[in-house]
Amino acid sequence: MGFKVREKAANKNIQPIAYAPADFTVRPHEVSTLMINNAQQLIDAFVADMAHYAGQTVDPNGITFDSWIAPHQPKDLPAGKAAVYVFSIRANANVPAGANRVIKVGKAGPNSNNRFRYQHYASGSANSTLAAAIENNALLWGFIGYPGKGTDTGAWLRKNTDRNNFYFSDHDIFGLFEVYAKARLGSVYEGSLSSGA
Repeated sequence: MGFKVREKAANKNIQPIAYAPADFTVRPHEVSTLMINNAQQLIDAFVADMAHYAGQTVDPNGITFDSWIAPHQPKDLPAGKAAVYVFSIRANANVPAGANRVIKVGKAGPNSNNRFRYQHYASGSANSTLAAAIENNALLWGFIGYPGKGTDTGAWLRKNTDRNNFYFSDHDIFGLFEVYAKARLGSVYEGSLSSGA
């Protein structure tokens, strides 16, 4: 079943508007693409899998988390911590991607407060930001409910996404947690999508 697309025929800069099918629901097999309903469960699974498969012991007390619910205001990275952050469509959104759909998983080292707090909200602030990935991929605008050209993407992200943040005292494992979270959560904007589609 496809989405209906309506176009403004008189406008040469056509911006399609996507509508979710009336029976659009999140199916059980899609749960991995949703905002983290239980962040501690993801931490516990990571710790267990690191021990079982990688043979590494991780102190679960060295990983903490918080959640910023939309509309959210970005905060500073806590001093001395590295972080992995997860952007997801706000819980009460009515968009084809679905409420709580993860759109970005990223990381910031202990000296990367700008990356953690600002850069993903502004397309020109750094290489590979969430704002730029959204702006450069018009094909996905309807899917995530992004209005399109002329939109302040940073303001849209603050208003329309929730954010989970995981903080690490052990700076050697946060990169592994980012890989793990990407695999477990399956985000919309990763890799080649940052260059446009």
